[in-house]
Amino acid sequence: MKLNSQDVFSTIIVLLLGWGAFQLYGMNANVAVITYKVDENYNMIKPMWQDFLVRSAKYNEHKSKFNELSNIHAATEKE
Repeated sequence: MKLNSQDVFSTIIVLLLGWGAFQLYGMNANVAVITYKVDENYNMIKPMWQDFLVRSAKYNEHKSKFNELSNIHAATEKE
């Protein structure tokens, strides 16, 4: 039986394409799992982040009042 080089190369190419398709399918499955985990993480963190923003806004409202001018002046001594 004589091996034709064209048959060998075509077999190698078909095997490489099959291996690449298998790798792509596996990668697609991993991306789907990661996307699901990221969505669940976002849904878990979203209420905490909103609460932080509300509290931060309230804190900044009170903080801005500290920068207003007051009628209290420091006493200075003149020599």
